[in-house]
Amino acid sequence: MTRETLKPASHENWLQMRSQDLTSTEISALYGISPYMTEFELWHQHKNDRITIIDDNERMLWGRRLQDTIAVGVSADQNWDVRPMDEYIRLPEHRLGSSFDFAIAEHAILEVKNVDSLQYRDGWLIEGDDIQAPAHIELQLQHQLLVSGRKEGYIAALVGGNRVTLIHRVADPAVHQSILNKAAKFWASIEANTPPSPNFVRDAEFIARLYNLAEPGKLLDASSDADITSMAKRDKELQEAGKRIDEERAEIKARLLMRIGDVEKVIGDGFSISAGVQGPTHIEAHDR
Repeated sequence: MTRETLKPASHENWLQMRSQDLTSTEISALYGISPYMTEFELWHQHKNDRITIIDDNERMLWGRRLQDTIAVGVSADQNWDVRPMDEYIRLPEHRLGSSFDFAIAEHAILEVKNVDSLQYRDGWLIEGDDIQAPAHIELQLQHQLLVSGRKEGYIAALVGGNRVTLIHRVADPAVHQSILNKAAKFWASIEANTPPSPNFVRDAEFIARLYNLAEPGKLLDASSDADITSMAKRDKELQEAGKRIDEERAEIKARLLMRIGDVEKVIGDGFSISAGVQGPTHIEAHDR
């Protein structure tokens, strides 16, 4: 298996390198488990030679800022020789490529995550000493092992800012073959111009962006198109129903506020209500 190891000259150069491959952060979309995009969106991004950029949220931003510190701490705890892995490696015949966080000596990969406690509780599988990262992260590491040729890797998660979970993984040939098969099918569909079916719920925002241009003056008479007519009528019904629901909720909220008065919290059979405004609380030399 041919591997190319490249050193990006700039951030823009790195983005351009990534655009020609399926990367470790994209591969989970082919399995329907990506939290960032669907296969339909990924297909159109690559078909149109657009660079996939995942917008940072605050957690992701701070995770990147802290990853060096986390890696230093983990390497000290484990007595590892760790270095930033700034190369971009690709398998050109499969159009798979990957960036990495850190290398442990010359045999392993270290993938660093900053995880808040609620995200860890709800998204990570914990059964005694057996801990599994979310599926897209597990797949990300296997993709990195496949592309790099390394035989083992670690996921180091700093949980809640004060506790490290360290997960050891070895290269899984069955998963690697699955990735190769998925990639081959994906690139063949690009060549054949046969996009995957969209998930209209998850892809709604992307489809709106994809078809956001209209030709001035162009008119479609859909009076004889049963599908368009049915969907348009249903959309109008839902708009009207949503308006009625909003109005009814506003009325109920007003009635509730009048009934409960200055009560801070109401509990009942199957419900609880917390008022959003509290009366003044006196603290010495300060009214809050």
